[in-house]
Amino acid sequence: MSHLSDLKKTVLCVLTGALTATSIMVAPFAGASAEKSASSVLAANAESAVPAPVAKGVQKLVRLLPELSSRKVVYGGDVDGPGVSGVKVSFVRAATGTAQGEDSAIFDRATGNLLQLDLVPAKMAKPAFPTDQQAKTRAQTFLTGLLAGNTYQAREVKKEEGKLTVRMVRKVNNVVFDDAYDSFVSFDAAGRLVGLRMFDWRLYETVNLAVLPSPQRVISAAQAVGKWKGQRPLELVYLLPEQEQNNQTAARLAYIVKDGVISQEHTGSALDAFSGKRLAAPVQQAQILNVTGTGEKWSAQTENEARNLLRILFKLESANLPLAVLDEKYDDGQERRFFIWGYFPESVADADKKYHIGSFPVGISQAQKHHIMLETDAKTGRLIRFVYKQADEQWSTAKTDKSRDRKGAEALLRRLVPSGSNQLRLADVGTDKYTTLVADPLIGGVPVYRIGQMKEEGMYTITANAWTGKVEEVIVQRPDNMVFPARAKAINEQGAMERLLQAMPLELTYIHQKDRQTGAMSWKLGYDLSFRQTRSHCFCGGDVKIDTTVYVDALTGQTVVKE
Repeated sequence: MSHLSDLKKTVLCVLTGALTATSIMVAPFAGASAEKSASSVLAANAESAVPAPVAKGVQKLVRLLPELSSRKVVYGGDVDGPGVSGVKVSFVRAATGTAQGEDSAIFDRATGNLLQLDLVPAKMAKPAFPTDQQAKTRAQTFLTGLLAGNTYQAREVKKEEGKLTVRMVRKVNNVVFDDAYDSFVSFDAAGRLVGLRMFDWRLYETVNLAVLPSPQRVISAAQAVGKWKGQRPLELVYLLPEQEQNNQTAARLAYIVKDGVISQEHTGSALDAFSGKRLAAPVQQAQILNVTGTGEKWSAQTENEARNLLRILFKLESANLPLAVLDEKYDDGQERRFFIWGYFPESVADADKKYHIGSFPVGISQAQKHHIMLETDAKTGRLIRFVYKQADEQWSTAKTDKSRDRKGAEALLRRLVPSGSNQLRLADVGTDKYTTLVADPLIGGVPVYRIGQMKEEGMYTITANAWTGKVEEVIVQRPDNMVFPARAKAINEQGAMERLLQAMPLELTYIHQKDRQTGAMSWKLGYDLSFRQTRSHCFCGGDVKIDTTVYVDALTGQTVVKE
């Protein structure tokens, strides 16, 4: 017991977002004595920091990866995201004798199932990666050792970031499941198995076979291709990079799948395998708005310029409110300047005021309860965001007026867009309390989107209080200098469909759909692109506006895949 006490250490672990000191146990595994060692740790740990299922999960992993049998096992306590939550375990090399978190795994607290594995890849002067077939066989063997009853098949093998990764796809009734059920097993340059990742942590989920539609009476693959082409699922768009460029922002001309990601689970590329109709949910059709821009330049780098911008564009006076100005620099080289007017509680520092818009101190008058914020590019002064908030009013007799809000937004857009004729795609994504109009430009009839844009975002986003009609937020995400390739250089839509199907033929797929209100799960049997664009969105925080996991470069005809 004294020996175990000497091995007892204290470390900092992340517990639901807070740093907490917790007692952990360090114990060696030694081949056949692995189970005895784990049991001794649990018995000696009066604080019960390690659930028994986790110890069994460690034992199973050590049996599958014998190299870990010579390591000390450090139980690091609970971790809560990002991406995966469970109990963290580190495998410490005897040479160091300390837990540095280099080689680690995360296990489910209740079941002991392995959720994530991260071993440090070996660096080799002469890499000795396994062949693709060897990697597939070893990945299959590893998952078979972890699972009970679920069948996985090895698919594509990719070499990236110094590792060889095999995509493992679940199959039932000889039909693949959608991407939420995929797993990824990685090998390093020495041929060691060093990683396990999943999209949505469904590796161990048991699916009731009785709820799965039978594939016996589905349309043929050839019929599915004909129906897919006939419904013209692709849309020609300009794609802007996620990060704004310093001098010029060059757009790509691409064919994407219409309607974006549906309910965070699959995209409009899927067809019902029985009817041949698209599984895409109905989407609100955007309206085309023609706006003649005034060509005014809205920028502010100084206090006077910021006050003038407020007065001219938003008809707001700020002289009677205290002002805080702060700059922020970001890792990608961008710099932002924030002008923030208003009274805040004493406990709120200037640097935090942008997070407390609408939080007023006690004791000030109703007339003083106004917050205004301008966010600009610190280098150019270009307007990026405007926020206005006043104390809540009594709306018992107020009525919403969407028509009024739209007219106000259109008047504002005229002053924000470039001079001359502008075409915009306009949609209201707001609620009964707020009118949120998102507007995306069309260049030569082709819509322009930024990669990674959310559904509630546009190149211009205007939010008005639907009861009062007051504009409370304006966001401008249109770069200053955009360059667009000519639409005439694009391959035609038919050619794009052929290229996409050639690269990723339609495949019969089980697609799960979850009701957001009830949580009930239902299954569809569909034909989807063999990439099965049903990528998991559980960590994205919202619905993306367009799907760029798979698209066709309209100039080269190349199919681009991004996970």
